[in-house]
Amino acid sequence: MKRLLLIISILISITGTLHAQGVEDMQARNRRLKEEIATLEKRIGTTAEDIKGQLNQYRMGQRLLSNRQELIKGMEEELAGLNVSIAEKNHMIAELKQKRQELVTAYGSLLRQAYRHRDKKLWIMHVLSSESASQAYRRWRYFRNYSDYMRTQEKAIRETEMLLRQEEARLVALQQERVNARDQLAGEITKMQNDQRKLDGNIKKLQQNEKQLKAELRKRIQEQRKLDNEIQKALAALEKKDKARDAGAIEAARVLSADFAANKGNLPWPLKEAVIIERFGRITDPKWGFVFDNKGVTLSGPKGGNVSSVFNGTVASIWMDNRDSYLIRVLVTHGEFSTIYCHMTDVVVKEGDQVTTGQKIGTLSPRGEGNSYFQLLRNGIPVNPADWCR
Repeated sequence: MKRLLLIISILISITGTLHAQGVEDMQARNRRLKEEIATLEKRIGTTAEDIKGQLNQYRMGQRLLSNRQELIKGMEEELAGLNVSIAEKNHMIAELKQKRQELVTAYGSLLRQAYRHRDKKLWIMHVLSSESASQAYRRWRYFRNYSDYMRTQEKAIRETEMLLRQEEARLVALQQERVNARDQLAGEITKMQNDQRKLDGNIKKLQQNEKQLKAELRKRIQEQRKLDNEIQKALAALEKKDKARDAGAIEAARVLSADFAANKGNLPWPLKEAVIIERFGRITDPKWGFVFDNKGVTLSGPKGGNVSSVFNGTVASIWMDNRDSYLIRVLVTHGEFSTIYCHMTDVVVKEGDQVTTGQKIGTLSPRGEGNSYFQLLRNGIPVNPADWCR
């Protein structure tokens, strides 16, 4: 009986822990989405008089709507997880109630037998009337074990009652959590509908200036291609320098590369309170249909905010072009990895400087969009920064 109760307790503990972890992971992911949504809501409200500002608002609106949809999906999964937990909790409670009933029935039978033999003298006489010492010992052991078994049964009933009360309390908590999750989900669906209306309004505003919009989009794609060419030239120049490195420099680069790779998923974004408004990879605008391969990410941050290095490294190149929106660009190397930081109006580093994780590189324009373009490359090949930064 003790083993059975122990097994039930362990199963309850393991199942509860697994589902708690699953729901907690979903809740943590949903909290991160809510934080990003709150940041986007705050930034999307800024005025956008020119076409570039309107386009930026449109991109943030797309991201906001996408995040809201992802949040709703996550909350639906969280709700489904709670429903599974509640169903399993009900099943456990039913099993515990059945086990309690079995224990009570068995204990009742024991009590009735004990009542029939309640006179202690009868027990003693039964032992004394034994035909041999070994029979007397067996009879004595029987009465002793009988008493011990009754105490064990009584303890098992108490433990089962305690487990039952605990699980019923957890069930009540889970049911309240489910009610709260449903209410929050309904609120998010209403907000998503409002987001869609705002995005539709922004699209109408852009449609009034469609000619300017298309020109701006073409310019954006041209700038991207130009930047990619510049980066490739800078990397090619670095490669020539790398061939002249001594054994010590090669080993230091290998160690730095390993450290960088070991921090995958935990690197800081170059902007605080960063929100991705243009993701890595092929981008196809759902409304205007323009397509381009984005080799980095566009981050939305506070206007005039600091741009910081994501890891220890060396400033390899600094260049600028006042004719486009990328302004000052900085290339930092981290062994076989490289990072590129764009859209700065000034920098506080120079070529050859050693920088550390989180060290300021430059500043975004206080009058601009608050956007920064960021690339991460491994052996000269762009990789998705969202897989590396948190």
